Amino acid sequence: MTTSPFPLWTAAAASDAVFTDPAACAERAGAFACQIARRNRRERIAGLIQLPFWGALAAFFLWEGELLTGLSVLLIGVGVVVVLRNLTRLAGTIDPRPEEPCLAHLERQYRRQHDALRKVTAWYIGPLVPGVLAFFAAVTAGVAESKGWIAALEDALWPFTLTFGLFAAVIVLNRVAARTIAADLARLKTLA
Repeated sequence: MTTSPFPLWTAAAASDAVFTDPAACAERAGAFACQIARRNRRERIAGLIQLPFWGALAAFFLWEGELLTGLSVLLIGVGVVVVLRNLTRLAGTIDPRPEEPCLAHLERQYRRQHDALRKVTAWYIGPLVPGVLAFFAAVTAGVAESKGWIAALEDALWPFTLTFGLFAAVIVLNRVAARTIAADLARLKTLA
């Protein structure tokens, strides 16, 4: 008896079965990795451009005897360095594993970016907040010495609101991007 099981398998298979083209998957994975690399490159350039500015500004304030303001600006620079390190550590691309199917690699890449975007408050905004708060406190205290606390706080309100509004906008935009990637992940699950 030489009955082959293949006709049974093909008869049981759905006629509308869809298979993922490995070349299309590799192209999609490559395009997503390029998108991540471009974003991270822009972020690194922006961070590296800032560092000399924060250093020079801190040196200026320290030279002028404004110790608290100078140290707060240094703290902002340290925050930028931490953000740059986190960008690579938490939001960089991941290399495919040789034994890993393309779809599994793409899912890992999406998941990593989704997690990074959802947690942007902690690893991207968080390191900057101590320096920014210290800067506002130092400048406001300096202004309060000559104008009084009420005037100093009124003067600080608009820049403070603008700065933390910008932080809030970055958080919201990253959450929206995380939702987009979550939808991509859900679509990927239907292919598996």
